[in-house]
Amino acid sequence: MISNQSLIAIRLFYAAYFAAMGLILPYFPVYLTNLGLNTLWVGILVGALAATKVIAPPLAGLLLEYRNTKTRNFLLLTSGFATLLAAMLIPSWEIYTLLGIVIIFGFFWAAILPLTDGLSLVVSEISIMSYGRLRVWGSIGFVLASFLGGLWLVGDNISLFPRILTALLVLTTLAAIGFPDLSTLSKQTNQHKTINQSNQKALLWLLFIGFCMQASHGAYYGFFSLYMLDAGYSGGEIGLFWVIGVLAEIILMWYWSKSIQKASPVWVLGICLLLASFRWFGLALTTNIFAIILLQLLHAASFAAFHLSAVAWVRKFAKPHRQTSAQGWYSSIGFGLGSTIGIMLCGMIVEAQGYSTAFYACTFIALLGLLAVWKLQQHFREAA
Repeated sequence: MISNQSLIAIRLFYAAYFAAMGLILPYFPVYLTNLGLNTLWVGILVGALAATKVIAPPLAGLLLEYRNTKTRNFLLLTSGFATLLAAMLIPSWEIYTLLGIVIIFGFFWAAILPLTDGLSLVVSEISIMSYGRLRVWGSIGFVLASFLGGLWLVGDNISLFPRILTALLVLTTLAAIGFPDLSTLSKQTNQHKTINQSNQKALLWLLFIGFCMQASHGAYYGFFSLYMLDAGYSGGEIGLFWVIGVLAEIILMWYWSKSIQKASPVWVLGICLLLASFRWFGLALTTNIFAIILLQLLHAASFAAFHLSAVAWVRKFAKPHRQTSAQGWYSSIGFGLGSTIGIMLCGMIVEAQGYSTAFYACTFIALLGLLAVWKLQQHFREAA
């Protein structure tokens, strides 16, 4: 049985981790610019941090399985090192030293989330608390940090970025201390599995589906704000558009997490990809405020429902002794490689053809994922 204290620790971990992400994504480039770095070096440092998402998650999973280390202890170690390195992001370093610190920080930082997701999925299987209601606290932390960061980290206050980031990562380290020890309980949750023992092809198709979905977000994560600015919207209006998307994500995770994770991934992932393609096609066609608000509600499908189903079925398809590395590969191929390629590709398209064309391209990428869903459907027919 999982104690209430452990559930609180997991919620706190997600809230603090994603609050830190809510600072890093919008304000890390601003902080680097404030240090006096030119655009080239800002791009190199931000790109290096993003690149660690491709390598670190599966590497951490394989290391954890090879060493047979408890997830709680490993998370405590990685969170502690990430905290230490965040505190070292100060102005006094030479540029190459700062680059090294950013890369090492990125490795520890990127390794944390898939390990926590894997632990939370085990917790959701042996307690009454669903994975969605644990993970949703990350969305809440992200919204609050992004909003408050916009109020606090303005002008000279951007120099506070490393201190605030360090404080949030201290919270993740403290929360990891309260994580449950699932070394014995996790084995019980694998006894009912049959599909994952016989079919690794299904897992590979699922990873490719995750790649397509995250790559299709390239224009959104990379250029949505710039697109809206170009359309004449103010910073406050653009911030509201982002908040609407995250609020839709929070509501879906809170109320429909368990039902989505139990449903067939063919239906859930297929519908999510269709709705994602509709979302990107709509954004390519119009910048009308009412259309944008409605399309932002589809973030509940293109991210929340998709992620809930994907992580649950990665766990079901993976071999019992490869659970951790499987979640690492899902994070690496989707959020790491998929997001990086999607943003880079859309950057080239925006430069050559404009924002609308980039969203049309993302529509095609999302539809491409449906081919992999069809292959996944074949797997279920063979298994039946």
